[in-house]
Amino acid sequence: MMKRITLVVCVISCWVSQALAEPLTLPDAFEKALAKNPSIAAVAERVNQARERVVQARAGYFPQLDFSTAAARKQLSRNENETSGLSRNYETYEGFFTASWVLFSGFSRQYELKAAEIDRDREIQEHADTIRTLLAAVAASFHTAQLALANQFIAESNRDFYATQLETARIKQKAGVGSLSDVLNFNTRMNQAGIEVAKYQTDYDVARAALAALLGEDAGKGELPEPVFPKPEDAADMSVPDPAVEIDAALSLRPDLRRQALAVDSARAEAGAARASFYPEISLSGSIGADRTNSAGFGSDDIENTLGIELSYPLFDGGEDRAALREALSDAVEAEMTLKNLKNEIISQVRQDCFSVASAQEQLHLYRENAVLARQNRDMVAKAYEYGTANLVTLNEVQNTLTETRQRIALSLITLRQARFELQASTGTIYEGKVTAKFK
Repeated sequence: MMKRITLVVCVISCWVSQALAEPLTLPDAFEKALAKNPSIAAVAERVNQARERVVQARAGYFPQLDFSTAAARKQLSRNENETSGLSRNYETYEGFFTASWVLFSGFSRQYELKAAEIDRDREIQEHADTIRTLLAAVAASFHTAQLALANQFIAESNRDFYATQLETARIKQKAGVGSLSDVLNFNTRMNQAGIEVAKYQTDYDVARAALAALLGEDAGKGELPEPVFPKPEDAADMSVPDPAVEIDAALSLRPDLRRQALAVDSARAEAGAARASFYPEISLSGSIGADRTNSAGFGSDDIENTLGIELSYPLFDGGEDRAALREALSDAVEAEMTLKNLKNEIISQVRQDCFSVASAQEQLHLYRENAVLARQNRDMVAKAYEYGTANLVTLNEVQNTLTETRQRIALSLITLRQARFELQASTGTIYEGKVTAKFK
């Protein structure tokens, strides 16, 4: 019975280990980052804060109602008591409802509410832009790990090749037809390839730890993410981006551009609020309550009320309001210039990313062709060396060329993939469909 239980536990453990070790795809990494990265939750809270500020600004349109009550015991001085004719010690009780309502405030409430709504929309765009930059960082870290993984595989293949050559050289040496120098050469190169394997394994682990942090996971606990081995390029990878189309997409989708456009609107709203200082303010106020001495038993004779209207108009403040208006107008101009500059930067960035994609595609295509030639040449030289018609130096050279070409293929492939995601980040398409619906 215990053996059966042990067997079941082992099977379950193996199944769990396999599940945990399942390679991570980039879309899965995106989902994990959006679900667990604290920066997304932090920005979401800022959106909620901005929404509450809208509610606060809207409250300015409503009347304010307050209730106050007080009870006091007072002892008059002897002199005051003699002149007032009142009891020296007495108590007062009062309770009042007061209401006030601003009827006109020079449109300040309108502009303050508009500014609060714009601020809310800016925070929503900030939420989207945080997603954009986070996904771009996840893609970069993911591709760094993939490159290290590919280089490790290439180094292992190189090590296996030299291990095979070392075994053959030892057989030849024992048979008296090979030299010790060949054995030492292959042994040294096999060890060097092993060093490269260890180096790329370290690079892979470092990249995985960085990726874990972006995914919102504790790199010191649990399993580190294991990115899937990079697949060969497909038609989507090799499609050539149209700069004009990508620029149009960026100008309509980039959340930071939308946020800056809202900053212009916000600055204009602030200028409108500053103009409100030149208008009068009209408010209505009223109160009703009771006031009684030496007893809290209020009656109808104790009821009193007031109703009034107030108008205030600023006549002179030393030029403070005019200076505040000029400052607000200057802020609006600054926001407009910043928006124009951001547009130019985005257009330039998109063009650069399009060039990077095209360059990576061309390099990958050429390295693929070189790899076929290098592999064919290496196999021919290896066969010739086996039959004694090629020397060791030539074999080492062609193997180094093949290894270098494979590494450059891996680098070009990962560079191409990363360039495409950088293009998506610069156009804003990387976060499409990934913004929480309640923040749209």
